[in-house]
Formats: sequence, structure tokens, C-alpha cells
Amino acid sequence: MQMNHAAFARSPALRVSLKRGLARQVIATADRDAPDMPGLIRMAAGLRPNAKAVERLALRLKGRPGVVRVAMAPGGKALSFITRAVRAVEARVGGATVFHETGLIYLRARVGMVGPILGFQLSAVSFCTHALERLVERSEIDLQNALLPQVDAEAQAIFRGWDRAARIEEAGDEYYPAASPGLWAGGHDEMALDPDWGLSNGCGRLPVFSARTFLSEAEMRPTVWLRWKDDPACRMA
Repeated sequence: MQMNHAAFARSPALRVSLKRGLARQVIATADRDAPDMPGLIRMAAGLRPNAKAVERLALRLKGRPGVVRVAMAPGGKALSFITRAVRAVEARVGGATVFHETGLIYLRARVGMVGPILGFQLSAVSFCTHALERLVERSEIDLQNALLPQVDAEAQAIFRGWDRAARIEEAGDEYYPAASPGLWAGGHDEMALDPDWGLSNGCGRLPVFSARTFLSEAEMRPTVWLRWKDDPACRMA
């Protein structure tokens, strides 16, 4: 008897069986590679606005634990880096705690001169364990490859969608296009600045998109599907 491994990996039943274990594995792997955010911010604070200095800083940042992407800005005088960390997330509404969960937080820092001073622009994307499970269950990601790098790619896809204003809003819900065919559903929240980072922005918070679930085409409402396709030939009857 021969086994078709590709077909086996695409099995819906297999995906349902493996989703919890793979999501926990992602969290555990990321937790072992935690970034030293205060150290990274101190390192980035040494940025000098010339291409060679920025390139050297980018190379130093790339080798640090928990750093998943470093990119120089056009012109070579600024850069951005994305880190990945596991955090206990407490959701609060009106000052009251609604729930606790474990979150995989991707923090993006854009570092460059703002007038005469160095500035940090921070934003974040958060995946809860449930969202990771739904990615395994509903997407077409390759289960034969490590899942964490694929989640890294999904976080970067959300940041790119955020930058180009690709957010879809409907009936109080918010969506961003995924790297895999589909959408991330969630909402924009705020996250407190860690005092250990030594940064201040006046309000003590930074914006975060909290991804709550992954939707393949089959799970989308028709109106959301049409906006996701963004095809002028597609119209509601």
C-alpha cells in the first residue's frame, strides 16, 4: 500500500485533528525564541540616518532572537523591524476585564528621524490560539512544513494590508487579506506600551489588530467575499 502524502496533508479530517496540537506547537516554539525588546529598542535608538549605518544596524537586528523581519526604508535612512513574542493578553472593555488568552504578538517598529529627533512608530498584530487553529483547519497551508514561518508570513500580510488601507469593514467586523487564500477577521484594539521599552507617545498605547479567526472562501458572507475578490465583474444579483 502506498500513501499519497500530499493528499494526506490536505485532508480536512487531518486538519481538524491536528489544529490544536499545531497551534500549541507554534506558541511553544515562539516562546523559546523570545525577543529582548528593551535591548532591541536600545540598539535601534543608535540609528544614524545614512545608508551604510542603517544597513549595519539592519544586519545586527536580523541576527537577534525573536526578530522575524528587518527592512530598510526607501532612501536608506530609516528601517523597520518586526518581532514575535508570546504574551498573556487581557482584554478590557470599559475598564472591566472581559477575558484572558495567550496571544502571539507581532510588534512592528519603524525607526527614523522625525525632524531633528529619532522617532519610533509602533503597531502590532495579535493572533489568539483559536485563530491559529482556524488557520490550520480552514486554509491550504502545507502541513508538511513548519507552521510558525507560515504564521510569520500571515502577520506580514496583515501589516501590508494595514499600510495600503486594504481593511474590509462590514456589520461591525473588520477583515484583512491573508497570505493564504482567505481573510483574517478581528478588530483594532490598543495595547499598553511596556515601560521597560523606554518609549513614550503621549497616550501610553499602540494600535494592534487582533486576529480572532481565519476565513476561507467557504466561510465568508457573500458581501464580504465580493469585497475580498475586488473584481469589477463580480456583482450581487
